[in-house]
Order: sequence, then structure tokens, then C-alpha cells
Amino acid sequence: MLLRNLGLRRVNPFINTAKRLGAIPKPSINLNRSYATDDTIQKRDIEAGESVDANETGVIEKDDQETMLYFDHVLPFRSSIWDIRQWLSYLIVSDKRPEAIKEHVLALANPKREGDTVSIPGLEVTKLVPIKRDGGAFVKFKVPDGFTVSELNAKIQKNTIEESNNGVLNIISQSAAFPVKGVPWIEDLRRYPNRTIKVKFSGPALSEEELYSLFRRYGTIVDIKPATEEDKKATVIFRSFRGAICSKNCITGMKIDDTTLHIQYERYNSKNVILDWIMNHTRIAIPLFLALFAGLAVVIFDPIREFSIENKITHNFIFNKKNSVIRFVNDLTSSTISSFQKFIGQDAKGGARRGLWSERLDLVKELKLWIEENVNTFIIVRGPRGTGKHELVMQHALHGRDNILYIDCDKLVKSRSDSQFISNAAHEVGYFPVFPWLNSFSNIIDLGVQGLTGQKSGFSESKDTQFRNILSSVMIAIRKISLTGYKAVVGSGENSTPVKEEDFLQQHPEKKPVIIIDRFSTTNRSESNAFVYKELADWTAMLISMNLAHVVFLTEDVGTSQFLSESLPDQVFKSIALSDASHESAKSYVIDQLHEDNTLTDDESGSEDEKKPDLSQNPSVVKDLDEALGPIGGRMLDLQAFVRRAKSGETPLEALNRMVTQTAEQITQIFLSRDAGMKNARAWELMKLLADHETLEYKQLVYNPLFKSNPEAALIELERNGLITVSRDRGIMRTIGPAKPIFRAAFQNLVKDESLSKVLETSYLLKIISSETEKIQKFEDEVQKLSYFATDRAFRGRLSYLADKIDASNQNILNAEESIKKFSK
Repeated sequence: MLLRNLGLRRVNPFINTAKRLGAIPKPSINLNRSYATDDTIQKRDIEAGESVDANETGVIEKDDQETMLYFDHVLPFRSSIWDIRQWLSYLIVSDKRPEAIKEHVLALANPKREGDTVSIPGLEVTKLVPIKRDGGAFVKFKVPDGFTVSELNAKIQKNTIEESNNGVLNIISQSAAFPVKGVPWIEDLRRYPNRTIKVKFSGPALSEEELYSLFRRYGTIVDIKPATEEDKKATVIFRSFRGAICSKNCITGMKIDDTTLHIQYERYNSKNVILDWIMNHTRIAIPLFLALFAGLAVVIFDPIREFSIENKITHNFIFNKKNSVIRFVNDLTSSTISSFQKFIGQDAKGGARRGLWSERLDLVKELKLWIEENVNTFIIVRGPRGTGKHELVMQHALHGRDNILYIDCDKLVKSRSDSQFISNAAHEVGYFPVFPWLNSFSNIIDLGVQGLTGQKSGFSESKDTQFRNILSSVMIAIRKISLTGYKAVVGSGENSTPVKEEDFLQQHPEKKPVIIIDRFSTTNRSESNAFVYKELADWTAMLISMNLAHVVFLTEDVGTSQFLSESLPDQVFKSIALSDASHESAKSYVIDQLHEDNTLTDDESGSEDEKKPDLSQNPSVVKDLDEALGPIGGRMLDLQAFVRRAKSGETPLEALNRMVTQTAEQITQIFLSRDAGMKNARAWELMKLLADHETLEYKQLVYNPLFKSNPEAALIELERNGLITVSRDRGIMRTIGPAKPIFRAAFQNLVKDESLSKVLETSYLLKIISSETEKIQKFEDEVQKLSYFATDRAFRGRLSYLADKIDASNQNILNAEESIKKFSK
């Protein structure tokens, strides 16, 4: 009934047949019924003096002598707030004012051509309302004389279609015109166009066939969902945005019998099929998200970290004496800077003022020459602890040199937790920013992902992997520093010569940074962070292979060369071995230091009273020096400690006694005070033996009861703890001596102290008794097992052997108890 009143063709074939037979009369209804706004709202607007009327924000009115059509594709429509197609259209066609749109619409509706009949004489636009969001415009035309509304609408639609086919741009964005049958509601709500529209009915709902006949003229329809009792709204899905936009603007507000149609765009929910599939699979979504997050972090933070590492090496942006700005200021105000440095405890002249004995001066010259030669600068500086390896390299050989990176292995290996390890490693090389807490956080995420997906996300990294990544960033920064000033081509024009990076680095060794790896060890394999040594060896080997840096290892271990050769095979390492100074060199060093301290501390205008006494010129002091330096030996750290005490006012012998006493206390606290079982007993046994002999032969300890079971392991443990030093011949232990020369004086001090010696000896004897008792128990257990075969001749020898062992251990216990009794008396 509704569609019969509209004069629309029904899909139902029975209705079409009835029409052809004349059973259904042809309706005579004006589709363009009158448009009216709410009179009450208009009246209130006038009373309030509203400046914006309903024609701009509400509905559009027209009289009987006017017709209104909707022109689409006047502008690109906007499908979202981020749609930039309209902005691009402004770049292509800059004039988008209403006047220009009006001219464009008139050109489409009433084209001016000579010799044709398409033009409409007297066609006039009375109102134009652009709808920028939908990309179209409502246009009111005054009906010219000789035309009816229906004839004018048909003519304008035909002209618009034909004119849109002319021109490449019009073909791309073909326009069309549709008569407005409803009451258009002009609004600027954020309801962006969608292919799906919702039809709300004020009155009885239309059927699916009626909706199809009403909306099909605006575009191809994909699906129609008619209204139901639960949902009073019908849904029409178009194949294109154009059909939905035109139908919404032309039909909304249309009244059919007792039903008024209200049309809105369905809220647009952009859904990517691939993205939706990924997000619904946690095994893929979470690892992918974490990978994207990690990649973004790398893009942002890696350049900052490389800059920080480069600054750590070059000191270009650090305010210290290596900075170029500070150097310039220091040249201008050298006296002020020197006074300030002295005030804060720094030597204005640095390490170059400190003395070295002649042997080490030659080593310093050799080390400098190796770096300048720039040939296989993989250098190992080896020496016992306290021989001054760090001072020789940093304060003498590399004094005044730029671009130095110092890495202390002890700070890395002795880190207690993974987070502390990452922080220490980053601090050593200048790797900033670093987030050590992410290590624990990533482990939690990994556990969560494993619980959800059944497998690890791979987001968390082990500390050795993170350390390797830090070293990779350091290598990139080192390469930038080494290639500073590099040009691929030298000269210009015909005289230009290409230069390779390798040639540039070979010709400019001063450009390459010096990497100092201090406290490198090959014996501390039991540490949790012992992988650091292998990683550093491989990393420095790569630096040498690429000729990007000079590398210097400071180590105490004899086997360092063999360990490093695994990372850099077929390479001859340059090695410097440091040992204790001779007596004459040590004496010369101490006298030079005392003489240096006795010079004027300020300018030469000071009075005689300001001068300190020159101790090195006193014969008695020189004699005491000879006597004191004998026990101290030639270990650099001990000599420096002795000089500090002498400078503080102590005589050489007083300084010696205090140093020996202090060393003895340290040995007691480390090796004898704590109950470490047989370790303490072995330490005391060696102290007694080394107090009488400068060195011990390894074979002397093989038959010692305390070392007999496993002598090598026991000696290696005490060597690692810093009590003794073991010399080897082709890897085999040969002699054992104190770790430092002053240790022998400390051992003698402990042995000669009767009260302390009795306590230590008693503890030692008790360990002997405990050890022998355990042996006897083992022998007795074996005897008990063999007691069933006591009459068997085959086991008599073994029983006799066990009896002798039990008797020997028992005799050791009796001797130890007898000695304890003597101490008690």
C-alpha cells in the first residue's frame, strides 16, 4: 500500500501483473511535498535574537516554485577525523569557496554549449548548502518558466551525468544529482559516512521489498536487514559510500503515509582482518608487540647510547682537564687551575711527575713505541698483584693521550646480581641510558607469556647477551672515533685519489682509541660472571682484526696469552712482564720520592723556614732505608705505602714495623681467623715453612700430611686468595713463595709472636687431630668390611696396610695432643 502511493515499482511480480491489468490505479502523489521546520523553535530563535538560523544548522525550506537536489562528489567525503582527502583536494583545486562550488554545480546542471538543446534557459540557484563531511551539497533551483518540477529534475539529472563523463578528473570523481524527497537535516555531528545506514521508523516499519525499491536507485545494495520486534531499526548495506551518503541526505525526514524515516550512518568501526586475527592469537600478538616495543626502543635509545659511549672515550662534553674548553681556560689561568686541583687533591701535572726506576722507563718507551708503530697492537702487561701495572700504563705510557677507554674486569665479575652487573657494565663503557630493572620485568613477562601460550616470548635476554649488545654499541662508537677526519677521496678533479678505511687507520694510529682491560684473569672460572673474560677476549680480537683500536691487557696470570690466542689465533702478542724492583732500584725510587716532596710546595720565593728537611740527604736515614727496604722488597704498592708513611714523619724502621704489623693482621683476618677447616691449617703450615725459607720446592709439600691428598688444588686455592705465588715450568708447579715480599716478614712476625703463635698452632694441631681422626674412621670402616676375610691369605696384605695407616695416624694424633699439652703449660 505504501509503495503504491509512492508510484514505485514493487519487486513482487503479482503487484506488477495487477498494475498491467489495471487492477491497481496509478497514484497521483507529489513526492516533493512541502518542507517545514518546527515553528516553535523558529519563534523562540527570533525572540532570543539568535544569529545563526535554522537554514545553517537545522533544516532547509523551499516553496512551490523551487526544487532541491543533492549533488554528490562536490568534495571528497571524510570517513574519519583523520581523513586527509579533503586537504589533498584543496592542494589540487585551491578554490573551494561556496561561490566556486555554485559555479561548478551550475556547470553540471546547465552546461553552456553552442548548437545543442541541453541547456536550461533561466536556471537559477537560489540557495546552496555544502555538506563538507559528506562531500556533497544541497542546491535549490528556481523552476524556470515552461518547466514543471519533475521535468526540471529529470533534465538536471541527465545533464549532470553527461557532463560528469567529460574530462579525466570528472571521470575519476563522477558527480550525480538526486531530488531531495525528505526533509534534510543539516548537522555537524561526528557521524562520519559509512556504507551501512540505520533506518529508524516513526510509525509502521517498511518491509524488505519496500526498502529495496526505495534505496536501490542510489547505489548497489549488498544486504538489507529489516526491522524486527526486538530491533525497531532496519539496516541497509551499500556496496559504496556514495549510495549510503546520497540516500541518507535525500530520504531522511521523508514521510510515507503514517511513517517517517530517519536515517543515520552506522558508527564506523575500522576492522583490519589481519590485525584482528593477530590480536586474537596471544601466541603471536604478545611476542609481536614486545618485538615492536623493543625495536622502537632501539631506534630511540641506540643513537643516544652511542653518543654517550663516544663521549666517555673522547671526553668532548665532560668538564675535566681533557676537555678542549677546559684546556683553553687552563692555558689562560694555569695558576688558578693548579691551585684548585691541588685543593681537591689532584696533581696538576698528573702522573708524569711520579718517578720510575730505569728498568720501567725502558718499558714505558717500548709500550709507547708499540702503539705508535700501529702493527698488531694487542699488548699484554703481566705482573704480580701490586707491581704497578695500572700506574705504568695509565699514568706514564698513556699520560696525556686522548681517546682512552678503561674497563675494570673486577667490577663486572664481582657483581652480585644481574641488574648490578648490567649497571656496572654500562657504567664502565658509558652506555647510557640503561634500564637494569627491565631485566627482571622481562623475566616476569616471559613467565606470563609462557603461561598463556605454552612457550617463551624470547623477550627476556640473558646477561651475557645483554653484555654482548653493550659491547656491540661500544664497537660502533669506537669506529666513529677512529674514522674521525676520514675522507673517501683525497684531492679534487683529476688529482683525486680514493682512500680506503684500512689505509686511513694504518696511517693515523693516533686516531684510534686505546682500550685498557684491567685485572683480566683466566683462573677465576668459578665466578658466576666469568663469561666476561671470554666476551672481552672475542670483542677485543674483533677490534684488532678490524684495526679499530689499540688493546692493552693488564693481568696477573701467566696463561693469558694462551687464553687470548683462542679468540685471535695466528697472532703474535706483544708482552711486557713486570717484576719486583731490585733493591737498588727500589731505594732509588724511594729517595726520589722523598726528595721530590722536600722541594718548595709553592713558588721559589718562600723562606727557608717553609722548607721541609731533606730526609734523603741524611746518612742515618739512608742506612735505615737499606735495612727497611730489604723486607719490603720491590713491590710497587708497598713502596708507595712506605713513601707515604715516611712523608708523614715516620722513620724508615717505624714505617717498616707498622707495615709488617698491618700485613700480619690482614693475613690473620683473611686466612686464620675464620673457621675454614683444612684451608686454615694449610695456610698456617705454609706460613711456618716460608718464614724459614724464601721459597719452597713443590716436591717438599707432596708428602706433607695436609697437602698429600690433593696438593695442586690446595695450592691453587691459596694462590687465588693471594697468600702465595706459584712459579711454573711449562705448566707444572715448581716453587712456592709469598704473594708479596713483605708477606715473608709478616709470616716471621706471626711465628715469633709466642702468644699468637700458640693460639694459631693449637688451632692447627686441632685440625691435624680432626683430619687424622677422619682417616682412622675410614680405615676402620674398611677393616670392618674385611673382617669376614681375616683368615683369607689374599686379604692379609691389605689388612696389614690398613693397620700401619691407623697406627701412623694415631701416632700423629698423639704427637699433636702432646704438643697441645706443652702449649697449655
